[in-house]
Amino acid sequence: MIGALDIFAVALFFISFFGLITSRNIIKTIIFILTMQTSVIMFWLFIGSRTGTIPPIIDVGDIAYMYNLPAYADPLPQALMLTTIIIGICVVAINIIMLNTLFRKYKTTEWSNMAKLARKDHIEKY
Repeated sequence: MIGALDIFAVALFFISFFGLITSRNIIKTIIFILTMQTSVIMFWLFIGSRTGTIPPIIDVGDIAYMYNLPAYADPLPQALMLTTIIIGICVVAINIIMLNTLFRKYKTTEWSNMAKLARKDHIEKY
């Protein structure tokens, strides 16, 4: 069953993707990448925990409860998203370090200006 939160996460992903494609500024590009990662994490967490499910913990002492098992929330998406969060933080950190290095060298955060300066720098070098 598709819920409103699932639709919100997918819409946020595509809005961020459109912003990533049309962005001319490197800082905005990094922000859109982070927003895309967040929307993917939201989507997986929303499909992992549905209404009416309980945490997958069974009390062994309650035998009658074991014959009448309710729907359990899937813990796998939550575990995978913890890993994704760590990887996302590392990707953003590397992007910021690269932006810092390029900004110190070319004094701009615009993709087109940086490409022109890099071409000019490459031609002068060879």
